[in-house]
Amino acid sequence: MARIVLGHRDGALATRQARTVLTELSAEWPDVQLVLRVVPGRTPHDALLATLSDGATSLAVAAIDTLPATLPDGLALAAVGRRLEPRAALVARGRRTLGDVAASARFRVHAERDLGFVRAVLPGTDAAVWRGTVDEALAGLVADDHDALLLPGALLIALDRRDHIDALLEPEAFPPAPGQGAMGLVVRADDDAAAELAYTLQHRPSFDRVRAERAFAAGLPDHTVGALATIDDDGDLQLFGAVVTDGGAMLQATTSGEPKDAEEIGSELAKDVREQLAAIG
Repeated sequence: MARIVLGHRDGALATRQARTVLTELSAEWPDVQLVLRVVPGRTPHDALLATLSDGATSLAVAAIDTLPATLPDGLALAAVGRRLEPRAALVARGRRTLGDVAASARFRVHAERDLGFVRAVLPGTDAAVWRGTVDEALAGLVADDHDALLLPGALLIALDRRDHIDALLEPEAFPPAPGQGAMGLVVRADDDAAAELAYTLQHRPSFDRVRAERAFAAGLPDHTVGALATIDDDGDLQLFGAVVTDGGAMLQATTSGEPKDAEEIGSELAKDVREQLAAIG
């Protein structure tokens, strides 16, 4: 019997996602022995991807927004599951827009990337990354330790905390991280067996959307980036991208094309944004 080791990060949500993947793959591949391995790490991706590179795992289960825009040599994104809510959630005691929250409010955000966009939208805001659990962050809001939270909507929904969401923010108001709300399966590029296994869970529209967003981010490696791709009723891929300029403002751009050209669409939009950034100095 073939044996495949699935690596995943520590934490309640990561473990839940990995177990779901294990269950679904086991149903499709009953003759394959699937084993989960928890991989702790100092950053969201380094240790997990290292276990793939050195052969300790065959397949990594990861939230797409925790992965680098360009994967290490020899690794490939084999599949993306059906995407959940991609937008950021505002939790702010009944306030439903960022404009409703005072510019002097104490914001706590999910990741370093979010800080630049908070400060671009609300200059002068006291913003910091929350290092504890979601429940601790929600308790801190009640205790008046901070005034507002900006967290991935998918995170709150997956942890059954949807009722705490005051608003899901459209990308123009607060750009989500590329790939936010999507779960990916990463394999070694030369491991055909693991890639075939992973493809069982492929959701093509989600894969194309993620490819466009990641290509946009990869084209702007030295900038704080947000992106969201959607597929409209006509089957066209619409890509929204945003960056924080050197002056601390937010620059936004959009484009569209066929989903099969997702990576080219993302790369071209990144090129356009780089030109706009150069023009404003």
